[in-house]
Amino acid sequence: MSKLARIPTQDFDRDVTAVAMDDRFILVGQVDGKLSAVYQKNGVSVFSAKISDSEITAVCCEEQDEDDNPIFYAGDIEGNLYTVNKKGKVLATAMLPKRKGKPRTIVNRAKYSIYVYSCKGVTSYSHATTDFRKGNFSTATSNYSFDGDGTFHKKKGAGDYDVIQYDARTPSRIVATCAIEFGNKVKDKNFEQVLAYSVIHQDYENLIEEGTAENALKVFNSKKKIIRDLEFKSPVKQVMSCRHHEGDAETDKIYILLWNGMLYSVTGGRSRWLR
Repeated sequence: MSKLARIPTQDFDRDVTAVAMDDRFILVGQVDGKLSAVYQKNGVSVFSAKISDSEITAVCCEEQDEDDNPIFYAGDIEGNLYTVNKKGKVLATAMLPKRKGKPRTIVNRAKYSIYVYSCKGVTSYSHATTDFRKGNFSTATSNYSFDGDGTFHKKKGAGDYDVIQYDARTPSRIVATCAIEFGNKVKDKNFEQVLAYSVIHQDYENLIEEGTAENALKVFNSKKKIIRDLEFKSPVKQVMSCRHHEGDAETDKIYILLWNGMLYSVTGGRSRWLR
């Protein structure tokens, strides 16, 4: 059984709004626009810098950077995107247009290239350490919805609450997760991609607090066919997959965090559940 322990730092005592980590760092965004990083091994502070005047809504660690030059990404509620180095210096910035929504998730795409997920879709960027070259924008990831009785819809607006799809390799700013999908096998990787489907409407928290929210997590295959319904004692808050992390961090572990604080992990390849 894992033991929870407080990170020994005063850099982020409260109002944490976004968290990410890799094999060396824990990256934290706060409501006041501050971005902080600590070493995962011992909690020692790496940097703490105010990079924005607005709330940080998404953070991500670059997975293919150099050991002597770690790179971090962040996005704020106004749509500003930042690339930051180990000293907390902003190296490059970009702006996600308001019509494309607010950043909720930042996911590694390739070296110094990222995907930015929002309630409207996903936008790709390359050359993130220099001039943030914008690539394609797709609305396909936002074409889902969810009803209060747990019915999942593959159509935006059909349900009571909007749902977004995103790569579960990185934590996201969402309310609850209603489904996951084992997608196609990614090139040069050992496992299928894990996609999460999550409710983003804050009003859904009312159902959770009342005890009427759905406790089941639907599991789809790559053809979006339901292969399993997993029942829990509490709604699922978030799902995170380690299947496509880089180097030693790549492992067949999928973590499931419930609203009641319970944390589970599944080894998807063998369909075994661990606790």
